[in-house]
Parts: sequence; C-alpha cells; structure tokens
Amino acid sequence: MIKMIDQSSFDAAKEYCLGDPFGCRILAAMLAYGTDKPFALFWVQYQGDCDNGAITAVISRLDTAMTVCAKGKYDEEELDCFIQANMGYTGALRPAREGETANGIVMRLARRKNVVSASDAEINPEISDIYAVMEECAGTGFEVPRFDDFYSDMIYRKKAKTVLSAIVRADGMPAACGAVHLSPGTALLTICACVPEQRGKGYAGKVVNALLDRCADRDVYLMCMPSMHDFYAKYGFLTTGGFIY
Repeated sequence: MIKMIDQSSFDAAKEYCLGDPFGCRILAAMLAYGTDKPFALFWVQYQGDCDNGAITAVISRLDTAMTVCAKGKYDEEELDCFIQANMGYTGALRPAREGETANGIVMRLARRKNVVSASDAEINPEISDIYAVMEECAGTGFEVPRFDDFYSDMIYRKKAKTVLSAIVRADGMPAACGAVHLSPGTALLTICACVPEQRGKGYAGKVVNALLDRCADRDVYLMCMPSMHDFYAKYGFLTTGGFIY
C-alpha cells in the first residue's frame, strides 16, 4: 500500500531513508520543504496494512522529478503503476533491479585519493555563479534547469542546510562548480560541472575535493553515467550499484 507521508509517518520515513543515496536525495528535499508544499510530495510504500506493515519504499516528487528509495524487497508492480500514474512514461530515478540494464552507476567514496589543493574553492557561493557554469555546459550532456526553479530550490535547501556548494574561478570567472545534498550521515554529489574551455586543468577536481573536505563525517555517494566512472574513481569512488531513470 502506498500512502502520502504525514506528520505521523514522517519520522519513520526519515529513518528508512538514512544511509542510502536515493534516500539522501529524498530526505534532503523532505527536510528542506516539509510535507505541506504542493510541488514537493512524499509517499511511503508499506508491506500490507499501512498501520502495521513495514516500510518497503519511500517516494518523492519534486516538480517533475520523482525518486524512489527502496533498499530490499518491495511491491514492484504496485510501484511501477504508481510511477506511471504520476509521471506517465517519464519514469522515476530508482535503484536498478536484479537483471535490469541500468542507465547509470551509483558510486560510494571508499578512500580519498588524488587529493589536490582546494584552498581557492569558494564554499556556498552566489547561486548565480553556480548557474553560470551550468549554462556553459548546456548541450554537452548536462541538463540545465530554468534559473528561477534552480534559484528557488537552492534557497530552500540552503536555509535548511541540506545543500553544500562550491565553485573555482579562472581569471576571475566561475570555471567549475559542484554541490552535494545533505542528510544525516550521508551526502550525495548532485552537481559537478566545468566549462568546456577550462576542462583538463584540475578545476573540477578542486571542487570535488573541497566538498569532500566538508563531508568527512558523512558517507558520500554519487550517481553518474558510466562514461564518468574513471573520473570519479581517481578520487576514491567505487561502484556499488546502478540506477534506472
């Protein structure tokens, strides 16, 4: 059974999401927005009766993006029908199931490697500077949201302290940016971008290391395309699974 999260189920949903990269993505939004915004919706899937059954999945929808945290066995048919009813054929970000061909990989920081100086990285810079880097990456496989949507989302998350961001400049201009979503004990790297003409100069690595420095007390995950595996592996990330989107 799938039921919308309310105040009575908030703590149980939060507990379920802990220690999981998909859960971090959901929980960072849930802690930032709460459960009373029409554009930020959250649900729990229960095994059997919602009053007595165990939680088998937590689901979020933020505007047009849906995420699923499911750590073990769950009702796949019910969830798939729920996703299709809410998202059509757009689908949702969720863990790849056994036997599925994943769209991308999930990686976890195992051991810091290739640490470069990040002393010139700016932490929690102006949101417009982060967006300026993202705009430069449009059309290179990097999805750029509308500025108003991005700005509003970052403001909510910064107030709730569920996001940490960084940029590195070259000749005074933003050259690379990154951001992590934060939940208790876990961080998820969600943005890492470098303007095309500045690539190969170590700027993205400085951003990654600046963020890792400030997440030393958390397990750090990321989700990326297989083509980015080697880039993140040199910083100590190892593949732990796959995702479907």
